[in-house]
Amino acid sequence: MIHRFTMIGLLAICALITGCHTPPPATQSNLTPGMAKKFIVKGKTTQAEVTEIFGPPDLVTHKDQMEMWTYDKIRYDVESSSGYLTVILAGFGGARTTSSSTSTMLIIYFGEKDIVKDYRMQVTRF
Repeated sequence: MIHRFTMIGLLAICALITGCHTPPPATQSNLTPGMAKKFIVKGKTTQAEVTEIFGPPDLVTHKDQMEMWTYDKIRYDVESSSGYLTVILAGFGGARTTSSSTSTMLIIYFGEKDIVKDYRMQVTRF
């Protein structure tokens, strides 16, 4: 009889521990305000250096003899957790899901000799 209650207790503890699971964080991107500020220097940074840091642009446009590169990334984060105890212990149950999105846009303006003339970055979280 004692063995049976020990097994039930161990199962309840395992259920409680595995019920509160958080997924691992998403892979990080170089497209952040800190990376832009650290590596983009107006009048010095080249297109090749930008490509090395941020990869190929999502959009390339031309206006007034300037080439503009746009990087646009959206990251979705979803976190689910649930916690419960068996009816024998407390009879508590519940689940929760939280989600958020982060939109990051970087526009780089290149002038003569493919050197950065200016850049703009916008990060929106919702």
